Parts: sequence; structure tokens; C-alpha cells
Amino acid sequence: MALETGTKEAEIKAGIEKIVGGKRINVWTIGVTDNVDLRREAHGRPTIWHYLHAENEATAKKMEAYFKGQGMKGYNGPSGENAHNVYITW
Repeated sequence: MALETGTKEAEIKAGIEKIVGGKRINVWTIGVTDNVDLRREAHGRPTIWHYLHAENEATAKKMEAYFKGQGMKGYNGPSGENAHNVYITW
């Protein structure tokens, strides 16, 4: 799932919460990247893969930090320049 370009913080939060459904948040991984295709490859091309295009890198990183704080696992690899895509995978 990908939302339209320039998605705002509230829309990203609502989109991720709808996908996750508030259950077993700890099995999900969240990250930010400038290239969703390469990052998906780095994760082994998982079947469950969603990304949302944030309006800027600061918004993407803020959403990543928020969901990590809620219990999601984070990805520690490089995010690239202008990493404005937030992704979740299981």
C-alpha cells in the first residue's frame, strides 16, 4: 500500500494504525528510506510490505520514532538522503 505523495503526519499515523490494527505491534518493523525497492530487497522481499510517502524526511523520521515508541522494531540500516518514505513490514 502506498499513499499519495506528500502524505501528512496524521494520515501516515492513521494509515499505519489501520494496517497494524493495534494488535501485536511488536512483530512489525518500521523504517524510513529514500528507495523503497532497494530497502524491500534488503529485507528479503517480504510479502507483507507497506510504505507511505511523507511530505518530508522530518515527518518520516518522526513517525518512525513514534511507532518505535509504541513497540515496533526498527531497522538499523542506512536510510539514504532525503529518506521521506516510511515503511512497515512483518
